[in-house]
Amino acid sequence: MNNRILKLDPLTANKIAAGEVVDRPASVVKELVENAIDAKSTSIVVEIREGGKTFIRVTDNGSGIDEADITLAFERHATSKLRNIDDLNTILSLGFRGEALASISSVSQIELITKTDSQDSGTALELHSGRIISSNRIGTTRGTTFIIKNLFYNTPARLKFMKSDSTETAYINDVVSRLAMAHPNIAIRFINNNNIVFSTSGNGNVIHNIVSIYGKELAKNIYHFEKNHEKIVLHAFVAKPSFHRGNRQLQSFFINGRYIKSLLLQSCVEEAYRTLLPINKYPICFLYLTMPPELVDVNIHPTKLEIKFSNEEILKSFITRCIKEALYRQNLIPEVSLQTTKPKEKLSNMVIEVLPSVNRNHPEREKKYEPRLEDMKDKFPIVTNNKVEQNHIIPMVHEEQVVFKTSVPPTPVVTTNDNINQNSLFNDINISQIRIIGQLFHTYLVGEYNEALYLIDQHAAHERVIFEWMLNKFRSRSVMIQHLLVPTVVELTFAEWSAVMDNIDLLIQFGFEVEDFGQHTVLIRSVPMILGEPEAKGFFQEIVDHLINDHTAVTDYKIDKLIAMACKEAIKAKDKLDVTEMNELLKRLETLENPYTCPHGRPIIISMTKYEIEKKFKRV
Repeated sequence: MNNRILKLDPLTANKIAAGEVVDRPASVVKELVENAIDAKSTSIVVEIREGGKTFIRVTDNGSGIDEADITLAFERHATSKLRNIDDLNTILSLGFRGEALASISSVSQIELITKTDSQDSGTALELHSGRIISSNRIGTTRGTTFIIKNLFYNTPARLKFMKSDSTETAYINDVVSRLAMAHPNIAIRFINNNNIVFSTSGNGNVIHNIVSIYGKELAKNIYHFEKNHEKIVLHAFVAKPSFHRGNRQLQSFFINGRYIKSLLLQSCVEEAYRTLLPINKYPICFLYLTMPPELVDVNIHPTKLEIKFSNEEILKSFITRCIKEALYRQNLIPEVSLQTTKPKEKLSNMVIEVLPSVNRNHPEREKKYEPRLEDMKDKFPIVTNNKVEQNHIIPMVHEEQVVFKTSVPPTPVVTTNDNINQNSLFNDINISQIRIIGQLFHTYLVGEYNEALYLIDQHAAHERVIFEWMLNKFRSRSVMIQHLLVPTVVELTFAEWSAVMDNIDLLIQFGFEVEDFGQHTVLIRSVPMILGEPEAKGFFQEIVDHLINDHTAVTDYKIDKLIAMACKEAIKAKDKLDVTEMNELLKRLETLENPYTCPHGRPIIISMTKYEIEKKFKRV
């Protein structure tokens, strides 16, 4: 009788494993660069040709592979990172499963050159489809070089599903970029078809890496702050709301030096930016979290891109609040330039004008935050588009050091203001001090302050005023309720009824007095007065729908509803206002948490400097 269950041979097993770990050239690059990082490298060079399909070379100056361990390194589940199951709870290295090299070697032709400090000479090893072809001694420097040729040459089905060279190159660029951002203390160079795509300095400065990889314009629009909470440290680099993207490509999250994908962190960022961005626009951010490894599980995904946190709710609240407070600390008034053609500037003379925060009469917040400016004068060559630019002064960024009361206060930092534009028009702006000089198109208020012209969208401003007033009512549990003469009967499914019964207190906070009426039916005895009975019933059903999935998300939908109501109640464009009404609107705007954008993310105030206007009239 033939056995129906057979044990796969090692080559077949490795090819199957390769499907989990190595699905395209970018996966190979990721595994090899992570190994180089784990080897304590300070310099890594990644070179590819034809999208990585025919040639990938990763060279590092790390510790190298000992001669006795070379052949074992290509066996499945061979690793230097783990000794027993308990080590998984404290793992900090990027790789630890011991599958990468075995998987890569099974679907490619590999050349390996490596040397350790303890060896007089290095070793050159060649493998095809996982089989050793040759092994020789060779003269080389300390470190390791992997050359991967003809990826998937022995699995034509996989090769057939590769994308174009440009697409595969884009995937690799994304991987190398994020690894470079995750490890700013390592100099990483990426070369495509003999052209340098980017090169980082390895000096540990994240802003320098942003300049090298994503460009000076993004670096000029980045805020940096640091916050601590118990055992969690957050270093955040977040872009101004006016500097956004139509996708999430420029959102990067790093945990203990590992780039990850996290819906939790993604939702934290977008919640913090909500009402600051236009619809269908996404924030730009680079978040670095450091926490004890036992609070993170990185072993839930074959490529370790997805992780689990031990206490997601605390982390979500912490990060969302940190980013929101840091954003609202800034001056978010966009400055309009009338210049149509941008003159060429010498990079060595480029200095960014930092816009200090608006004084919004919040003394407690002013005391809590201690903003500082760091003049980054580190000079190093930056390589972009295969060109080296020397003596480049990296742009200054707004930087804050903020710690919660539970953490140790940071060491005082000496502030240098040598390169700050002392004539900045935005120092100590107080919105209520803007002098209104008229109304434009019965839609925009026109004002002046400190040699700058301001245009204020009266509809957006009043909409924000009403929105925050409504929101504060709900947050303070001071919602006015309306008792119904005849209770409303609502029939629910069992799941909906259970969700309502489990969240009675939450519904009361929203102004709904609900009681069980039997047979999966409830009575609504009171509703929020601001909604009115007809609209309240529909909104109650919306709450129930989302309670089934996640009751914490209800607040989001409540805010969305408030936005819609604020639009209906706000001053409409084309309404003519007198001077008293205009000034009163500005005074109310000044007291808001966010006076810069309407609840939809559109700007409320824009400014133009006197200098820009005079240039248009050829006076300067």
